[in-house]
Amino acid sequence: MLLKNVIKTLQKKWMQLVAIGFIIILSSATYTMMFYGLSGIEEPTEAYLEDYNQEDFAVEMLNRVTLEEAAYPIAASLLARGFYSLSDIKKVEPATFYKLMDNRIAEFEASYRDVSLELREYKNTSYTYQGQSHKALLVKDGERINLSYMEEGRKPSADNEVAVTKVYADKNGLTIGGSLIIKNKSYRVTGFVLFPDYTLPMFDETFNLDTGLQTLLLMSDEEYENFDDKESFRLAGMTLTEDSIDTAYDKDELPFVSQIADTQTSMRSGAIYDELTQGKVMALGLSIFIAAIAVIIVSILIYNLLHAERGQIGILKALGYRRSEIARPYFVVMMVFAALMLILGYFFGSLYSEPLKKLYLDFYLLPQVKIAQSFTVFATAILVPLLFFSLVSGIIIYRILGENALELLKPHEGKSINRIGRYLSRVLTKAKGSTKFKYLHAIKSTGSFFIFFLGIMFSTILMSFSFMMGGMVDRMTVDYLNKVDYEYEAYLDVTERLPETRPGDEKFLIYPFASLDDNIVSLQGLSSRNKLYSLYDEEGNDITVNIQNGAVITKRISIKLGIAEGDTIRLEVNDDTFTFLVKGVTDEYISDKVYLNIEKLSNMLSENSTSRLYSGIYASQKPSDVYYSTIISKSGLIEQSKAMSNYTQFISNVMIGGSAVIAASILFVLTSFTVEKNYYVISLLKVMGYKRREVNAMILNGYFFYALISYLISIPIALGILNLMMRFFTEEYGVILPLQYRPIFMLQTLAILVLIFFAGTSISRRKIAKIPLQEVLKSYQE
Repeated sequence: MLLKNVIKTLQKKWMQLVAIGFIIILSSATYTMMFYGLSGIEEPTEAYLEDYNQEDFAVEMLNRVTLEEAAYPIAASLLARGFYSLSDIKKVEPATFYKLMDNRIAEFEASYRDVSLELREYKNTSYTYQGQSHKALLVKDGERINLSYMEEGRKPSADNEVAVTKVYADKNGLTIGGSLIIKNKSYRVTGFVLFPDYTLPMFDETFNLDTGLQTLLLMSDEEYENFDDKESFRLAGMTLTEDSIDTAYDKDELPFVSQIADTQTSMRSGAIYDELTQGKVMALGLSIFIAAIAVIIVSILIYNLLHAERGQIGILKALGYRRSEIARPYFVVMMVFAALMLILGYFFGSLYSEPLKKLYLDFYLLPQVKIAQSFTVFATAILVPLLFFSLVSGIIIYRILGENALELLKPHEGKSINRIGRYLSRVLTKAKGSTKFKYLHAIKSTGSFFIFFLGIMFSTILMSFSFMMGGMVDRMTVDYLNKVDYEYEAYLDVTERLPETRPGDEKFLIYPFASLDDNIVSLQGLSSRNKLYSLYDEEGNDITVNIQNGAVITKRISIKLGIAEGDTIRLEVNDDTFTFLVKGVTDEYISDKVYLNIEKLSNMLSENSTSRLYSGIYASQKPSDVYYSTIISKSGLIEQSKAMSNYTQFISNVMIGGSAVIAASILFVLTSFTVEKNYYVISLLKVMGYKRREVNAMILNGYFFYALISYLISIPIALGILNLMMRFFTEEYGVILPLQYRPIFMLQTLAILVLIFFAGTSISRRKIAKIPLQEVLKSYQE
């Protein structure tokens, strides 16, 4: 009988239960989805990286002969012929190149004991496939470190065979045995490959991660050497002890080293470690936060429900019913409800864990396995929250039913005012009575107010992040490309004679081995009269002319090294030091570049012997690939950034939608509780002559004021977290995240909060309108 009565009472509150149920489902689903999705990646990834000897560290080195190496007899003749870069030396005299590399490895291993090094050789290339510009990193297979892993098929052995990544093949309709045309040559796909040092497809300084437009390539060693494109090198290292590598090094002992990067702090190979760890921590934190909100709201529901039926409970106790007999139906119904919602959340989380895993594998180049159910996840997602629900509900029920029958038969007299209310009442001493009532009434219940305030703050922070993320990828990749007018960037083939430049083509000179404040930067020489590739500052002003008698640096260098316009910088080139005044900062986040006058840079590199050196050209029409080893299409680069832009936009929309739903649910539940608890007060206000709008304002609009306070407090918190994120990525990975917070974002967030507030309180407003004036007479009679 008691059970039926409780069920009947709760059926009248079905809308509140739906909103509470949604919050409970969300907490369980968030944890389950994140943990299963990440576990489906983490377990095979750990085995793969260990079995195929992922490097423990990488030694980035100068791609040129150092002054010390220039004294070697094997290098002297090459330098006399103008070949100073390692890639050029390898093309003309491979044996000399490998001797130089053996010497570098020996020098490093003499300086760092208990390490083992291996040369890592790779080539960046681009080609057109199915009418789109594609980018690839051709990697020469390792012998001991960073061994290639074939997900399917076999390794290439012939000169017309290639292996690609599986995600690239799936997105482009490639199958094993199918053909792929790369730079006018047809290759047969023999399998799908992964490399342990490229768990994230960051093949250059850009943040383009579209796995449908870029891939890793594996060819036979012979075909790798025959493949003509821009080649780079580094040393892959393994530690022979449990200790991590000391990334600080002596420049005098190791002059060829530009950086020693621990794998854990390298984006291309180690970002996955932080991603998996932080993903699980975030999932647990979000789940606990949402579950805590649900527990407190359920507690408020039980509290209100029991106090609404104090009289009936008092009668039951007077008739001899024991506390446990009265409590059991309330406790059982709420636990069954919570358990069903948690199980439903676990089901949805399991269902969406596979799409989440695929979303990660859209960007991370990792093996995968089918997701297996785990009792630990089940227990954490269902049993642990259920235990908290039962404890909190049990305590509330036990305390209220602990009163004697006579006390329960008396009308409940709650605390008239809490600590916050006492402080606010002093502030509002001179305010009108209706104003005092409005603002004090909203904070009467400390628990309800705390959940409301926290929910609005959480939603505001999420929405702020989503707006700040908007356009982040474009600012990192293509915003600057959209400003310049060239269509093709072409690099000279050093094995061919210099071509005649066409009218309109603009030469550039690149020297990627300069040092600025102990950081390797790239020097780029341009003409101050450039039209195809001009330099623009943050306001869009053309500052190309400033390189005539000074230097222009990228925004990325400015942020990383704290250099501003008007500062003096000292550039080290081949043990010579050159001083320049910074005359501008380009709005460019792609790379660490210092722009100089091309003639000045040519004289610096040639020791004043010529001012006519150049590395390639910017062009409006595609140049001939006879004289240019690498030709990069600007439109292709822009196309490759779309996937990452779409991904961040999707995440932004999810954050806005999720935060809006959570905030609206909390507002609806709490304001409906407020209306139910104040039937008498609302009816009395109507009897006293207050109009519906005035009653709404006194009962509900106080929440709006506190929502604005929560919103204003949340903005600096969001900005503080933003700065911490930017600092973390800069210090740990050397990546600048150009997150921006504009004043318009405050208005957009505020507009969404206003819509959420009125949507969440709309049903409560209709309930207020339906409360009759006679309610006060009923209460008086009772």
